[in-house]
Amino acid sequence: MEEFSFYALWAALGIFMLIYYLRRKHTIRSILWGTLTGLTGLILLHYFGGIISFSPELNLFNIAQAGILGIPGVVLMVIIHFVL
Repeated sequence: MEEFSFYALWAALGIFMLIYYLRRKHTIRSILWGTLTGLTGLILLHYFGGIISFSPELNLFNIAQAGILGIPGVVLMVIIHFVL
């Protein structure tokens, strides 16, 4: 049940971001900017995360999360790490 809830949460967040991007005036530019900033934030957190004692791996799940959700996804990753 926990695994289903986990994937349901990420799917809901992905759908929310898709709706957000589709409502923007410049849809493609918004998607590219959100993806670029999310991936940049993930890479910076990977290399300099030792400062806050959290350096996530660059695996497919983390890259997809940062690419789809952008900076909010990276921030959510950090919050979940320290709360759980």
